[in-house]
This record gives sequence, C-alpha cells and structure tokens, in this order.
Amino acid sequence: MDCRLSSLDFDIAASAGWYSAIAGLLAGFALLSILLPLDHEAADPDESQSGTAVVVFTCAFVSLLALGFAFAVLAGRTGDGDVIGVAAHEQVVYGSAFGLAAILMLFGLHAVLRTYGANRTVFGPAQRVIVLTTSVLGPVVLLALQFGSALDVTRFRASSGDIDCGFGRLPTSVWIDLLIVSIAFAAVGLMWILRERIPHRDNAPAIAAKAVLAYTVAVTVWGSMVVPLLPSDVIAGFWFEHLALAITAIATVGVAASAWMGR
Repeated sequence: MDCRLSSLDFDIAASAGWYSAIAGLLAGFALLSILLPLDHEAADPDESQSGTAVVVFTCAFVSLLALGFAFAVLAGRTGDGDVIGVAAHEQVVYGSAFGLAAILMLFGLHAVLRTYGANRTVFGPAQRVIVLTTSVLGPVVLLALQFGSALDVTRFRASSGDIDCGFGRLPTSVWIDLLIVSIAFAAVGLMWILRERIPHRDNAPAIAAKAVLAYTVAVTVWGSMVVPLLPSDVIAGFWFEHLALAITAIATVGVAASAWMGR
C-alpha cells in the first residue's frame, strides 16, 4: 500500500541557519534584559521577583547562546543520504530546547513587570497575556512545530524505503507522534481548566529556567558528542523519533505547569 506521506524535500540546513541567527538575536536581548532589574526603584520593591528575573534571563541567555552554535553546526549538514536523517533528528532535539528557551524570555519579562510596585496594576493585563502565552499558547505552538519536525524524520525514512503504512495510508510512527502530542495538548488544556487549583510557587519559574538550561546543555552534548558515534539508521530510527518527541512533550508540560505556579 502506498503511503500518503511524501519523501523529505525540506532544506533542514537552510532552516537551521535562520534558527542560529534568531537564537543569537534572542541571546542578545536576554543579555540586555539581565540588566533590567539593576538599580530598580519601586514604591513596593520585591527583591525576590528581581532575583527570579535575573536567574531566568541568565539561563535563557546561556541556552540561546549554546543553541546558536548548535544550529550553526547543523546548518553545515548539507550532504545527502544518511546526513539528512541525522540532521532531521538534530532538528527535533535542538528545536525543543530552542522553543523552551524562547518561553523563558517571557518568564523573565513577567517577573520584571511584577517588580513595578505602584505601577503594577498598569502592567496587569500584560501579565495575564504573558501567563496565558507561557502556559497555553506557547506550549501548543512548540508542540505543533515539534510534531512537524518529527514528521521530517519519518519522511526521511520514507525516502529510503524503510517504512510501512498503517491506518489511513499513513505510517504507524505518524499516529504514535500524533498520540504523544495529543496527550500533551490534553495536559496543557487540563491545567488551564484547573488553573485555580494549581498551587502558587514563586520560585517555580527559576526552577524551570535552570531545568531548561540543563536540558539545553544535554541536547547540545548529545548532538555534538553522542550522535556522531552512533549509526545514522539508529539516530533516524523509529524509537529515537518517538523518544525525542516524548521528552519534548514532558518538558513542555512541565514549563506550562511552572507558568501557572508562578503566575
């Protein structure tokens, strides 16, 4: 049975070059944002929120800087054959870290806006939008983009003939990826519905930022030191595709929960 899924014709290397440029730009903003709480004066100063903002922006800066280099290396994978499969895998793992680091930028902005004492009510609507973005909209967008990246791995296997079609003339791996993303969507939606029952933890954004930084370092080491030593057919294989997407889903749901805790 012929699959409805076409072979991979997406230029991952070109896309990675743009990701590297955007990561570098955001890293510059994060570095500048670290100085925002410096000598901040407010009628009701909240030192804990200023400290949280500095931690979040610092973690975002280091994460985005590392990803800028990682995507730059990925942009050099312009070969054919197995190189494309490795590039598709790296696109998944680096893309998840990039999306989480971008959400951190909004975490930091939310913490900064909460330090404006007497003017805090003026920024109230903006803070509500940021909380909604970091807890619902951002995670949904990240999960959708990661599903598309995982689909590129499946397309690569389809181009090499290493795939079988299942229900609806789509590969079984596509349905598994869709199930993983759907469960994450449901978790994000459930937290939005039960948001009033989620306990408040002022240090939740800082903990999430440190976790994202650790995750970024892990995927950078993975792509730079481990992936080159493993067979390309294993890297672009069935199990690694689903494992990478599942880890992304868990991390995204965790960041969404941290957004509600630190609201």
